Amino acid sequence: QIVLAMAIFSRRVHSTVALLWFATALVTVSCAVQLQDSTFAMSLRVAKDEFERSLNESRALLEFAQEKKMSPNMLMFVRTAVDKIETTLKEFEKRKQLEAAAEERKKTSAPAPAIFTDKEISVKPLKGEGAKKCNIKKYTASEMPALFSQGKIDLRKPFIVSDGVTDFEALRRKFTAEKLMTNTEAQLRYLSPVKAKEKRTFDKQQSNVPEDEQYEYAFVSIEKFFTVCFNLRAKPDFRKMGGADTEHCEQHVAASLIDANFTDYRLRSLGDNLGWLQELEPGRAEFTERAGELQALVQAKQDLKSSLQRASSRFFAFGPAGSGEQLRQEGMPFVDGLVHGKRRWFMMAPKDFQALRDKAKDVLEPASAFMFFEQQMEELVEEHGLGGKKMKYWQCNQNPGELIYIPGDTIMTSLSLVDSFSYKQHVALSKSVVLDHVNSNIWAPESGVVPTGYQFAACYPDIDVMSAGVALGKQANPLQGQIIAQIMAQYYPSVKARNMLIVNILSECSGVFGAASVEADKTYCPKVWDTCLAQLHKNAQGMSESVPEWLSSVPTRRLAAGRAEL
Repeated sequence: QIVLAMAIFSRRVHSTVALLWFATALVTVSCAVQLQDSTFAMSLRVAKDEFERSLNESRALLEFAQEKKMSPNMLMFVRTAVDKIETTLKEFEKRKQLEAAAEERKKTSAPAPAIFTDKEISVKPLKGEGAKKCNIKKYTASEMPALFSQGKIDLRKPFIVSDGVTDFEALRRKFTAEKLMTNTEAQLRYLSPVKAKEKRTFDKQQSNVPEDEQYEYAFVSIEKFFTVCFNLRAKPDFRKMGGADTEHCEQHVAASLIDANFTDYRLRSLGDNLGWLQELEPGRAEFTERAGELQALVQAKQDLKSSLQRASSRFFAFGPAGSGEQLRQEGMPFVDGLVHGKRRWFMMAPKDFQALRDKAKDVLEPASAFMFFEQQMEELVEEHGLGGKKMKYWQCNQNPGELIYIPGDTIMTSLSLVDSFSYKQHVALSKSVVLDHVNSNIWAPESGVVPTGYQFAACYPDIDVMSAGVALGKQANPLQGQIIAQIMAQYYPSVKARNMLIVNILSECSGVFGAASVEADKTYCPKVWDTCLAQLHKNAQGMSESVPEWLSSVPTRRLAAGRAEL
């Protein structure tokens, strides 16, 4: 057909039919089926336990292909299979070597630092670095014993021991949010933001209203606390921010409530100095551990064990970023060792703080630590002379491992810049301070503090303030005695409520009698023990209850010698 078409064309036959026929012939020739160059992607699956076998077989195939002089493409195909298997095996061996080296490093290197809260629980750190400068004296733990012995530590001013937290790394691993939440028995006292704000005041609370009656505390589990004050189980759109959401959340909890075995912990950086109050802890702890047997003698809503633990001199302080209470006095000197986090401290001597209050009363209001630093401090410095000669202050950031000492009369506040946890311990500057402390928790009418200063009156029928004063040789003013008796009767109207006051005294004296270094006969304890125990027996009988034998059988004469039988 093609030859015929060419002949017709050569003869210049220009008819329309001939041209169409020629075109059709060309199309027919161009549409003939032909193979094209092709690229194939072929998979090779090797089971995890057949790599060696597959490698050997693929190598054998490559040798055969080379021997038969197969085409370059076929050689490349087989060689690629060999290369893939070899590369996989080499990478596997390399990973094994890296893992082995990592395991070896774990054996010889320190573990990664523990953190207090992980990203699922934590509150975002506050912005800024906190205090711009630190004007508090700093020491190292190694130089403290010599400085104490030489009298070169000024206990009237705050100071920091840079490496003062004993067993620091062990404490970091032990006290994390995750581990704290495994304690399902502890109940924390919690105030809502509104109630916490109501509680803040600069007027020293010599209130005639007991704190538990004055403020509506809720009791929450540790896990619940991390839910309401941190971000445990918080949805993304409802995560708390440090500051207004968390300013009320700082907790000060008796150490024994968190860890019953913490009574033996000692801050070695203090040496034999300042730790006399801790001598009372073993006797108190032993009494508290058996306090459940006395629960029927007090009000059901009163968790006796938790109440007694609050009289401890050892605490854990913790809270989220943005937490911290108002400017206040502790009343007793204390040390605070930061285990996790970072805190900003502000402190003033009482006379300087009073001068500031007088000059800046329209600006300086009782507020959380967050609000003080955010809204008040800058104006107080720039407009009212804070930091001048007559209104000096101390400030510093406290970092993990640092121990800070605060005198008892110092006006202070601290703000957690990140989620923080610390060990706090009240200290006594001398043994005589311990004796005064014990006596003030039994009978101190001059203090005017209800109920602590008048607890011994509960060891007499109808809360007899006058008889209590006569027995201890320190009487209240007659008019004052009548008023106090009325107040005590109002807030402790029931036998069970008064029993709580009696048990407080017995617990305090158990600490004294269990401490060999404390001269028990210089306290009120030998004088009050029999009287208080007899009244507790009488009250129990009226309730058809009984006092446990272990408490009743302790001879007073042996207690007075400082030998506890508890």
